Amino acid sequence: MSAQKIAAIRRQMAEKGLAAYIIPATDPHMSEYLPDHWKTLAWASGFTGSAGTLVVTHHFAGLWTDSRYFIQAEQQLAGSGIELVKLVVPHTTEFVGWLANTLQEGDIVGLDGNLMSRSWYQNLVAGTRPRGIRLDHQVDLIGPIWTDRPALPQALVYEHPAKFAGATRPEKLARVRQQLAEKKVTHTVISSLDDIAWLFNLRGSDVPYNPVFVAHAVVGLQDAALFIEPSKMPDAIRRKLKRDGVKVLPYNATTDYLGNLPPNAFILLDPKRINQNLPGALPAAVKVLDDVNITTWLKTCKTTAEAANTRQTMIRDGVVLTRFFYWLAHRIGKEKITERSAENKLHALRLEQPNCIGESFGTISAYGPHAAMPHYSATPESDVELRPEGLYLLDSGGQYLGGTTDTTRVMSLGTITEEQMTDYTLVLKGLIAVSRLRYPRGTRGYQIDILARLPQWERGINFGHGTGHGVGYFLCVHEGPQGISPNPVDTPLLPGMITSVEPGIYRSGKHGIRIENLVLSTEGEKTEFGEFLGFETLTIAPIFTNLVKKSLLTKEELSWLRAYNGMVVKKLARFLSTEEKTWLRTMCKI
Repeated sequence: MSAQKIAAIRRQMAEKGLAAYIIPATDPHMSEYLPDHWKTLAWASGFTGSAGTLVVTHHFAGLWTDSRYFIQAEQQLAGSGIELVKLVVPHTTEFVGWLANTLQEGDIVGLDGNLMSRSWYQNLVAGTRPRGIRLDHQVDLIGPIWTDRPALPQALVYEHPAKFAGATRPEKLARVRQQLAEKKVTHTVISSLDDIAWLFNLRGSDVPYNPVFVAHAVVGLQDAALFIEPSKMPDAIRRKLKRDGVKVLPYNATTDYLGNLPPNAFILLDPKRINQNLPGALPAAVKVLDDVNITTWLKTCKTTAEAANTRQTMIRDGVVLTRFFYWLAHRIGKEKITERSAENKLHALRLEQPNCIGESFGTISAYGPHAAMPHYSATPESDVELRPEGLYLLDSGGQYLGGTTDTTRVMSLGTITEEQMTDYTLVLKGLIAVSRLRYPRGTRGYQIDILARLPQWERGINFGHGTGHGVGYFLCVHEGPQGISPNPVDTPLLPGMITSVEPGIYRSGKHGIRIENLVLSTEGEKTEFGEFLGFETLTIAPIFTNLVKKSLLTKEELSWLRAYNGMVVKKLARFLSTEEKTWLRTMCKI
């Protein structure tokens, strides 16, 4: 099917005089998880990963993606006529250089600018214009041929309850306006769905896993507007928004509203989180400031109330994980358990917890060699039975009214090898090194990343993904702007930020190991050398010690592991049965 779709794209390219066409893996809101309506890359190529770019010319079709998806892409692209192009540096526009070196002067590259961020488009311009290559960002070649395209989602939005929200809607709008005034701008245009959900204390179910809804927003010094499909907005919420000074307008009225802003307006746009076409609706005289969304900075630093709610949520989710692993340990080899049935069991256990809405991302339930694919997803075709031997990796998370969780654990199901124990312990050493860190205020994630990798580098091992990502509060499990990775992202780790720590080792055809906790950046001591911050580990779930090679751990690392698992047992015990508590203590002992 993909080969036929590529052929249909090429026919349109010929009609429009295009030398190449670009299809990114996103939507007009630069989302990670997409409504089915905007899964254009998956529809055209068959590749379902969350990061990738398809480039089609008349004689070549290539999909650029990073190492998380190499194995998956090879499998999904087989027979499509689309080649896998492996990114050297994740999350970059390396396809731009290929276009510049492949196309001729005067060639035209087409794309739908609604599906490409302003910053990526600027990179595309910078890389192709010197070669005389022209761009047309108003070309949609998918709409005419996607005849059974799903409609946009129509589910109602709902309020995030006040006791969980952390601050009221007027308080959040006031904080945004204060920053607008400080930056000397008059308005900000917000298209990122998690920013909009956070700002208005609303949630939705328009995409898988993230409790967000399709909308745009504009906030000015005196006014605010929310653009959403009218049928999705309950009357009661509409009245509350009006009371708070927020106009509710149709989703498709966004461009008209922008076009009617006063010519002396000064607009803040986040170039990474707004599509290329939307700013084109602004009056020509309007000035634009490219900067990170104000809401992004405000929501990433959790309030005291949000942090407190998250701690309680982590305990609830730790109970889920403990009960799941207890069930697995006692049923493996006695009944048929597959990757998918294990995932379903976990889902059922999680939904038993108070205030749980569902998963925060697609669960990675991976046995044996499947765990060597960092973003493996068990399908009916790939599903395998778990047996009382080898390793099982579970990476999962929940969406709760009081926070978002994301935890990875590896469990031994029986006989294991020396190599598996060594790899497990090296990964654990990296986790502990980051978790114990004290760092000066202003430290960036890329300055920390090496600590997670050093135990592996000393043995010639490395992992191909970042060490950590920001995490939202009943929002996106992947939240910016901070992260921990080799990429030199100029974002400091600030008090209140929640970030994952998840080193791993992946041996193709053998096994994959990753251990992941979430940590909260906290205020620390002040010395004559400045202010220092630290990490509070939020995740409350056992790190199984029967896989640990004690000889590889230092005294300090063993002390940290004992203290962490001791805390887990103490905080979870009152929620567990006598049998579960006994088992948990055994699995945590070292």
